[in-house]
Amino acid sequence: MSISINTSIVPYKIDLMDKRPVQLDIEIINRSDTQKRVVLELIASNQIGLNNDFTAKEKIETKLLKAGENEKITRDIVPKKYAVKGEEIIAIIATEITVENSGYSYPSKKFRKTITIPLK
Repeated sequence: MSISINTSIVPYKIDLMDKRPVQLDIEIINRSDTQKRVVLELIASNQIGLNNDFTAKEKIETKLLKAGENEKITRDIVPKKYAVKGEEIIAIIATEITVENSGYSYPSKKFRKTITIPLK
């Protein structure tokens, strides 16, 4: 495995009475011997948004990660006004881009991860 994606949500659930956002932390670690760049695509289900504008999709490109280097990305997850109790999903699709010493880069692998957030 050449990259590792770790996630955490604080607090663990969204309280629909308060309508306060939860914080999603995504840590990307380059575990290979070569430098990599990662393009993340975050896709939220229909009752939550990725920021106060309730964006459902977001594309994030990391800096050039050297071997063993990591980068942390933080987003606020906000419930929409009509959200009801249940569980919502955020999909993370990470495309690993290998960067050669000559400057040539190409997508090499895709990783998928889903996160479940309870709405109470």
